[in-house]
Amino acid sequence: MIIGAGLAGLTAAYVLRRHGISAVILEREPEIGASWLRRHPQLTLNTHRDLSALPGARYPEGTGAFPKRDAVVRHLQAFAQEHAFDIRHGVTVSSVTRDDGGSFRIVSEDGVLHAAHVIMAVGRDTERRLPAWAGLEDYEGDIRHAADFGHASDYAGRSVLVVGGGNSGFDILNHISRIKTGPVWFSVRRGPSVLPKRLFRFAVHRLSPVMQALPTPLVDRMIAATQYLAFGHLSRLGFPEGAHDAATRLVRDKIAIPVDDGAMAAIRSEQIRVVRGVRAFERNAVLLEDDSRLTPDSVIVATGYGTSALADDEGRGTPGLWHMGLTPSLTSFFRQTEREATDIARAIAATPGRSPVNSGASEH
Repeated sequence: MIIGAGLAGLTAAYVLRRHGISAVILEREPEIGASWLRRHPQLTLNTHRDLSALPGARYPEGTGAFPKRDAVVRHLQAFAQEHAFDIRHGVTVSSVTRDDGGSFRIVSEDGVLHAAHVIMAVGRDTERRLPAWAGLEDYEGDIRHAADFGHASDYAGRSVLVVGGGNSGFDILNHISRIKTGPVWFSVRRGPSVLPKRLFRFAVHRLSPVMQALPTPLVDRMIAATQYLAFGHLSRLGFPEGAHDAATRLVRDKIAIPVDDGAMAAIRSEQIRVVRGVRAFERNAVLLEDDSRLTPDSVIVATGYGTSALADDEGRGTPGLWHMGLTPSLTSFFRQTEREATDIARAIAATPGRSPVNSGASEH
């Protein structure tokens, strides 16, 4: 049984089938790609098209080097249709436990299913995270998570505070930089490690397979050198000093590396101003760590996501219960999930007296 029909779940089903293992996919959404379609319409992959496709598939001719949201959705939908996976939509799983017979009992609103193996492919960007800032509950201004960014044109003429110097924060600023807004502030606590989308017209991400094979400390230095070549000393643009540990944080903390596509030029031209981290909220203002106060029309909190309760289940390490699609890599989530799916499929195929991933048994 595979829980989740996003890129991880579809990849798992494909790789399992290649190893002679059948699977049912349970998906809470009514259609493939629904979670992508809830993200803002400007969303564009930071990973190159050639490294961001499902296994054995390609994007149609004419797709940009960095596919946009709708192109990714069509890619997922076409893949699912071509391979005719057994996907059961509208099924929300509430728990996965071991039953007395040693198989797994998957409980949903539609009944109970049993399976010898369960693959959790529910994604890592399912739950919005908001810091517990003092005074936040009394703040009367417009505040939203980056997941609810909407359309960049909605911020025309408005002052905006973007909080968080990670991947989501830069993504938002890349789009806002193309709009004529009011003042825009970028609140960061530490100097970011950020890569240009292109350097001298070359798509930097195309080098990621080479970097993936190198020692992490060396990749840290390579990223720092590329950042300096593209942007110079970030401290001259108002950023705090950084640690130049992008690859280390990616491996150790699963923190994706931000990619610039216009934000840094806007910071250099002072269209966007870098400010200190947020300390607290007042009724009509945001208090920063240097005691300055801002009164933006909109606050966009880009402080990351969490996984669902299912992905955080204490059952990690239980034989037959697998988690995938939670780890970013230098190449792409597409490449990483294929590697994870291959490892899982090989382990299941080597299990003595192996049963299918889906047993087909159900109860109501």
